[in-house]
Amino acid sequence: MLKQAPAAQPPAPASAPSSLALPPAIRLSGEVRERVTWQSALAFDSADPDAGLFWTQRIALAADALIAPSVRVRAAMVSALIEGESEESPVERNVLDLQEAFIELGPERAFLRLGRQEIRLGSQRLIAVRDGTTVRRTWDGVRGHAVLGTVTLDAFALRLVAVRPEGVFNDGRNEGRDLAGVQASFPAPLGNLEAYWLLAKQDDRHTIEGTGDERRHSFGLRAHGEAAGWFWDWEAVYQTGRFAGGKIAAWTLATKTGYRWQAAAWQPEVMLSANIASGDGTRGDGRLGTFNALYPNASYFSENAVLGPANFFNLHPYVKLRPNPDLTVGLDLNLFWRLERTDGVYSPQGGLIRAPGGSNRRFVDAALSGVIEWTPRKGLLLSLVATRSQPQGFIRATGPADPSDFVEATLQFTF
Repeated sequence: MLKQAPAAQPPAPASAPSSLALPPAIRLSGEVRERVTWQSALAFDSADPDAGLFWTQRIALAADALIAPSVRVRAAMVSALIEGESEESPVERNVLDLQEAFIELGPERAFLRLGRQEIRLGSQRLIAVRDGTTVRRTWDGVRGHAVLGTVTLDAFALRLVAVRPEGVFNDGRNEGRDLAGVQASFPAPLGNLEAYWLLAKQDDRHTIEGTGDERRHSFGLRAHGEAAGWFWDWEAVYQTGRFAGGKIAAWTLATKTGYRWQAAAWQPEVMLSANIASGDGTRGDGRLGTFNALYPNASYFSENAVLGPANFFNLHPYVKLRPNPDLTVGLDLNLFWRLERTDGVYSPQGGLIRAPGGSNRRFVDAALSGVIEWTPRKGLLLSLVATRSQPQGFIRATGPADPSDFVEATLQFTF
């Protein structure tokens, strides 16, 4: 994705700030994000009533307090609004509510966190805060964190917060959407390694095999780092479990490999992302083979968030230039195919957006994107993204196949 930091430098898991003074110290932080978006077609259909021009706003305010040397608390409120498109969407609208409200007990190298909290793991391919939408994802539960020499351990048990778009301070727990897991991070001869296990429970999930309760285990290994101008981020995941009484067997391999000329003029950067994820090979056989990315970023492949990482293989080259330290310009191409002809294509959140329909065609979409990001001062970001998405053979054979023009302008101020 053009607008994210290089994969070799993912954001660290959120935690209470370490720069607080001695107790009782309070630090305020916040964000104002204004965004205008134009999208000519949704899910390849220009007749969709939610296509067109819309505006979103996110205002967030957080307070971090150091109560005692080993006691920290955080409270954060958010207001997310939208005009145009789907104004009742829980990923774009939340009038006013608590985004985070937790207490951390213990030193920063070994703490227990209790309460409402955001969580992101590693590359955010499976667990992300979903920053591209107006409403960020948040959870209720417990997380433990420990640094043991060169090894960092995280364990958590969480329930997804159910956003209610209208009303104030009325979000609740999302029954049947639970997540637990363990992750270990440690250095390797080149870069770093992460190994993790996740258990995701989702009731009444809709899939190509029907609707039922899902209990899915994900076992993953990620290698990432940078050296001598090169950077890389490779991740493999195998999934097993049960769905509606049947078995789950799914997998993915995601790779990003690139090079930066840091000493050259404009610091050019090139990268190739090559990715593949399993689909369902035989419908009705009691075995679900479609990979589930669980809770990824909405803009998994690009800011024009149409397709998600299930039943696909994908090539995504990009080039990025920095004419000056405050300005970044990028261009990328996304090519997307189906892996299994007996399975369809999916949204970033895992919903089936186009069934196979008897088509044997694999080529789904080709999208060309450009981005400009300008940071004229610390905490201020102005960006412009434009994407032209051209549906290919599979989409044309199975329903509406309108090209999509996407333009998004963002002003974001953080403090």
